[in-house]
Amino acid sequence: MSRLTPCEEARAALGLGEAEEDPAAIKRAYRRALADHPPDTDPDGFRRVRDAYELLRDPWARAEELLLRPTPAAPPPAPPTAPPAAPRGATAVALLRMAAARADTEAWAIAEGTGLRPRRPRRSRKVEPS
Repeated sequence: MSRLTPCEEARAALGLGEAEEDPAAIKRAYRRALADHPPDTDPDGFRRVRDAYELLRDPWARAEELLLRPTPAAPPPAPPTAPPAAPRGATAVALLRMAAARADTEAWAIAEGTGLRPRRPRRSRKVEPS
């Protein structure tokens, strides 16, 4: 895309020829285009005509704006999609799996033969000297 493309598009929006460069001709073309695109019936056309007139009336302001505005090197990435909802009961299943992984299977295997509940291993308590 050329830097002159916006000026060419503005000239086409106002219906100007290549030879018409004086401010009076630009103003006449702007008024003719406004009659064709009134703001209450054609807001998009009105906005396009107004922007074209502002560009052709003072092209240096637009050039400074284009040169001073930072342009991104790449478009920003799309936002991530939300993860799917967990199925019903997934939390309970996860808790049961965690409890089964921590269970002492050897104590249960010994207790199965006796019919008694397995004992919990005692934790040693450290007694602080007084």
